[in-house]
Amino acid sequence: MWRTDRRVSWSMVSLLLSLTGALVLAAIIWVPPALGRDSGIRPVQPGLLVVAPEARGVVTLGAGRAVQLDETGLRVTNGSTLLFRTVRGGSPMSALLGEVEGSGGDRVEQISAVMSNLDIDRLSIKPGEVTWSGRLTSSEGSLPATIVVRLEGARLVVTAEAKGADAVVVHSAQELGTRGRAPGLPDRLLRKRAWWVGGGAPPVTDAYTTELGVIVGVGPQGSHRGVDLRRMGHTDLHAWSPRETVTMTSYRRTVQE
Repeated sequence: MWRTDRRVSWSMVSLLLSLTGALVLAAIIWVPPALGRDSGIRPVQPGLLVVAPEARGVVTLGAGRAVQLDETGLRVTNGSTLLFRTVRGGSPMSALLGEVEGSGGDRVEQISAVMSNLDIDRLSIKPGEVTWSGRLTSSEGSLPATIVVRLEGARLVVTAEAKGADAVVVHSAQELGTRGRAPGLPDRLLRKRAWWVGGGAPPVTDAYTTELGVIVGVGPQGSHRGVDLRRMGHTDLHAWSPRETVTMTSYRRTVQE
């Protein structure tokens, strides 16, 4: 009888261990995505980037500032110093159709279509300004798109526009030491999460700083804006407007912890 009870006990222990292992595995698989969705900002992956040969190259904007777009992405520099860059080898922007539901911290992006493959076929240059034109496409549709980079005094402004879109996402590269700036974002290092910029749609200009010594802002003012650092190597900037502006200081400064 004692042996039978012991066999039953070990069977129960084995069953409990199996159930515990299954729960741990489920947590590993399901908990991180669930936590990633708590902000209401939906992950958007960049598509392919194709730049026609005649639209590639480096364009000087003045005062040593320059910008380059090719199939590795967009880079903004001051002399030999990097100021800002988009993800390497992917589209620097995507267009969304949909809407934002809710308010404050309870906002949720409802996305019905994403166009993320960018084909650039034209380059236009003016003093202090450069424009790349093309189309964003996917199996869900196609929209005309432009990327404009302009020098405005001590700041550089990148404007990504997709005519007919409800929102634009700029897929910037994630830099070390990304730190939020109040009141738009928490005043601390930002990692592995997504945040809405401000509690509603406030006129917040500066959103965060990076170890590159640059202050980055996300606009336009009055739109729903989000910053997503959940994907390794990405800082995806969401703006619920057909035209998103990303501003940055055009010089390096010391960023203190």
